[in-house]
Amino acid sequence: MTRKSIYLVWLVTFVGVLLCVLLPTSAPAQKPPTILTAAAHFPATSRKLDGLPYRGIAIQVQRVDWIDRYKQSIDEIAAIGADTVSLVIDTRMENGTSSRIWLDMRMTPTPDALGSLIDHAKSRGLRVMLMPIVLLDNPRNNEWRGTIKPESWEDWFDSYRGMMTQFAWIAQGHKVDILVIGSELVSTEDKFEEWSKTISAVREVYFGKLTYSSNWDHYVSIPFWDQLDLVCMNSYWKLGKDRKVTVSEIKANWAKIQKDLFDFHKKVGKPIMFSEVGWCSLANAAHEPWDYTRTGEEVDLQLQKRLYQGFFESWYGNPNLGGFMVWEWPPDQGGPDSKGYIPKGKPAEAVLREWFAKPRWEVK
Repeated sequence: MTRKSIYLVWLVTFVGVLLCVLLPTSAPAQKPPTILTAAAHFPATSRKLDGLPYRGIAIQVQRVDWIDRYKQSIDEIAAIGADTVSLVIDTRMENGTSSRIWLDMRMTPTPDALGSLIDHAKSRGLRVMLMPIVLLDNPRNNEWRGTIKPESWEDWFDSYRGMMTQFAWIAQGHKVDILVIGSELVSTEDKFEEWSKTISAVREVYFGKLTYSSNWDHYVSIPFWDQLDLVCMNSYWKLGKDRKVTVSEIKANWAKIQKDLFDFHKKVGKPIMFSEVGWCSLANAAHEPWDYTRTGEEVDLQLQKRLYQGFFESWYGNPNLGGFMVWEWPPDQGGPDSKGYIPKGKPAEAVLREWFAKPRWEVK
């Protein structure tokens, strides 16, 4: 299918949708802990995947007028030593009970614009992970994408499948390496038949690797891991009691987390990958890594650096790890006064450069 055809299909699919005027917030905020449920039974698979590990950095693509700036961010990601970029694209719901997914074309790039970003990354020698996420424009109370309850699940999944199929066409046409079929949609995850239909529809169009980005505290209850290629999750675990946590303590906490993850890895028989690895530059980053909204906290660049150091010393080179995506590297942001996740212009950037310069490892 040509790019022009993809663009026409896209417009037909989403014609008539309303546009919003609110600029979305950064992804990791407002991720309250969820309760783990019993793990599903997975048929273990031993198929070896090529290309692993993926050592990347994420960019949230949220401005259609910033395509050149996003390309500059891609250039910086290549220069720092990463071999992959994760392009995170917004899709939208009005609130948690809405039954339709839609796009705001002032914030979500057209197929041609998104394709140009993918092609640019490829020209810089980077692999590409494409991750559409759902944002709520007008959430009520504490709603977020993990708590949605549409008035009609059937309508919601029909709409969601249509959206994912369009991204699958773009991913296939531009040789995307990994397509993420969903992110942190906790309340949807027990809808096994609907997710199976979605995965099948995407695989009819896209022939690369598929995964789903689960919440760090909810990965064991995903019933459709066996239909995907990688077990993928964000990584906002608590790694310390407060800002005084040491690298040794961070590594000890990772060791406890790894025990559960490695046991699960054996059950599901697929490599583990982190879709989001990162910590904001705030004093609460060790004990509330998911909450960047507490901007009243002090900036703590050294804590962010220690958290990155503890991660890499715990994980880099581990044969169970299929890859990671550092969160995040937006255009024209960062520096010592920044309280956000971006490590650019902070002590954490030196940690990234050090570890990205190390050799790749063999993945089980």
